[in-house]
Amino acid sequence: MHVLLANDSSSHSKAAADYLMLLPFRKPIDLDVVSVVAPPMIIDSGTAIGMSPDVSVFITEECVAARALVEQTAEQLGGPVHSVHTHIPVGSPSHELLAIAKHTNADLVVLGAVGHSALERVLLGSVSDYVATHGETSTLVVRPRRDSSLRPELNKIVIALSGRPEDERMIEWLRCLKLHSSVEVHLVRILQLHTSYRQDIREQASEFWRSFTKHAEAQILDLETKAQAMGLNTETHLVEANHIGEALVDYSEEHGCDLIITGDSDSGLLTRLFLGSTSRYVLRHTRCSVLIVRCASDRSASSSEA
Repeated sequence: MHVLLANDSSSHSKAAADYLMLLPFRKPIDLDVVSVVAPPMIIDSGTAIGMSPDVSVFITEECVAARALVEQTAEQLGGPVHSVHTHIPVGSPSHELLAIAKHTNADLVVLGAVGHSALERVLLGSVSDYVATHGETSTLVVRPRRDSSLRPELNKIVIALSGRPEDERMIEWLRCLKLHSSVEVHLVRILQLHTSYRQDIREQASEFWRSFTKHAEAQILDLETKAQAMGLNTETHLVEANHIGEALVDYSEEHGCDLIITGDSDSGLLTRLFLGSTSRYVLRHTRCSVLIVRCASDRSASSSEA
């Protein structure tokens, strides 16, 4: 597996590196450590608009500091790492990370989130939000634990099922990891209720709903069988709720989960720009780390069609 790790001097970046090394990959990974140097903003002197005259000195100094940082991080990373490469691009962090992920054919991008507060999560608007929303590859956004002195953990994982083909992809992704038998894998399917309809319409739809629920139960049990064949410690939950993303966030908090794994089939261009998606809602509102599993070729094709 080829992994790209975004690295800077923040505590969130360190948490991302720690979490990456916590993941028990079955095979050694090829790792690219990236620290992007963002040039100073364009200034307006009143008579002309341009870059600060000492911008080249600033960029040079920042590149030297960034180089030292990524090399130090690369040296500290242990675990199953087959090869390590470092990158110090200059430009917009969001765009540079996506460009390097594409250039290196990364299978996974790992980066830190911003903050724990509700306001910081909802108004994420950060590099992690942009990369996770617009990237074509799977993305792991790591949120450090509230007490930064505690090491990251991976005891409970939520697999956010949707009934789509991506469910199989998320289960298969777990094959890359050699999880300890004590790790709980919660297979959770949220069935969205539509309570805004008139009572007579809801009564007419009740038979359909029972059939739909029965079909969802069969799907989730089939996936559990496949997960258990991989030696995973699983439990299943079928939840009825008005809002899928909110129900997933509530479930993860109630059960003390460390990681939510979600697909991204509902993240077309219009969805990402205007409506939002389940994966994006979870990313912005949960307190734990989030892994968005994608197929790069499918993602690229859908973007081209859009």
